Amino acid sequence: MYKKITAALLSICTCSIAIAQSTTPTTILDGWDVLMKNCEKRNPNFKADLQVLNEQIAKKAAAYMQTNAANKTTAVKEVPIVFHIVLTQSKINQLGGATGIAERVQSQIDVLNKDFNAANADSSLIPAAFKPLYGNMGIKFSLAHKAPNGSYSPGYEIVTTTKSGFDIQSGTTGTGQFCSDAKFTSSGGADAWDTKKYINVWITDITPMGVGGVGTPPPYAIYGGTTQFPWNEQGIVISYMAFGKRTNGSQFFPLQAAIAGRTLVHEMGHYFNLFHPFGMSTMDNKTCTDDDGVSDTPLESGPTQSICPSFPLLDTCTKTFPGVMYMNHMDYSADTCRTMFSTGQVARVSIELAGGGFRDQLTSDPGLIYWWPSSVNNVAVNNEVAIYPNPATNSCTINCNDNTARSIEFINNLGQVVYTITPVANETIVHADLSNLAKGVYVIKCTFNNTITTTKLLHY
Repeated sequence: MYKKITAALLSICTCSIAIAQSTTPTTILDGWDVLMKNCEKRNPNFKADLQVLNEQIAKKAAAYMQTNAANKTTAVKEVPIVFHIVLTQSKINQLGGATGIAERVQSQIDVLNKDFNAANADSSLIPAAFKPLYGNMGIKFSLAHKAPNGSYSPGYEIVTTTKSGFDIQSGTTGTGQFCSDAKFTSSGGADAWDTKKYINVWITDITPMGVGGVGTPPPYAIYGGTTQFPWNEQGIVISYMAFGKRTNGSQFFPLQAAIAGRTLVHEMGHYFNLFHPFGMSTMDNKTCTDDDGVSDTPLESGPTQSICPSFPLLDTCTKTFPGVMYMNHMDYSADTCRTMFSTGQVARVSIELAGGGFRDQLTSDPGLIYWWPSSVNNVAVNNEVAIYPNPATNSCTINCNDNTARSIEFINNLGQVVYTITPVANETIVHADLSNLAKGVYVIKCTFNNTITTTKLLHY
């Protein structure tokens, strides 16, 4: 199992931390090259150690592809994600306050789920030569509705901080790297939820300005009881200026190259152990000796920086048609032209979620996604109200089994009441029109004279 990597690899400090997207459509501020050089200074064998790791992962990925092809595995893996919004009040206001943040959370989830399930509409832009390599990760990101203390959560928390920003390369808490201060309440941030079971994403103001995001790779190994990628800092930090999907002219969206919400898609790739197509440890691959360890992503001499080039794009590493895969989510091209993961990348990510991978516990507890209250404080659960059909499409019937029902509320996955029915006196059977509701899972809260009952409905 590749968790047992050489001890020397641990000295790479922040080497596998990837700093993504740009401040403008023509400029990328990226710390990857600097971090790689720092790693090599601290560990002369860094590249060799990283290559050993990559070869181990590549073997597992190749075996997975063979097994998956034979078994035709198509099961979608559902994982819980929580957003920690850590901003000053003025920056919270820039995002539109609580309502604007809720909208951005939902738009970001939508982008993740489309891109990781080969369901993005702009996949039509993938050139025919690369379309056979269009990969489906089969990962469903669902907001975590059960907090670590067992209480209900909308899947995000808004933390008002007095810190104007969190530096990408320095800090006072934890490792002092990759915005570690944002990950601890004691330093003005928000503590992580169990990082083995939740994907933690911090939304904050990253300094220096222009850095789109930074994702921690898996904690490759533990040596002497420590690691430079500790579990309590595992997750992703995204600039609040690159959070969610927006269109030109939308409220507060200055990073125009990150307008489609794909900063998090890119960083999520790093979180699941994907490198850049132009290499594991450099942004300058003019010698064409660095690679991402994925067989179906062509060699690339350097990043495609915040632009949408014309196809085919040839460079010194890939000189013939169809050229480099600049539309890959792990390149640095602009959001609007990054449209695909490759099948080889799918295999690499899949072994992280399989048994023995570093992210395998993310699928271990579905209860973190679907929260239901306990039968306490005069709240009953699922024992008085029946819904049929369930799942339902355009309508359903609710049997309250009690003629004292005063209200029936439909609560979405953000904790918002989106539909309310008031039964007439002595009515026990209620018909609900679902045609105006978005598809998804709803908590149905029924309030009676002396009790409250909840159950769930899947609307599809």
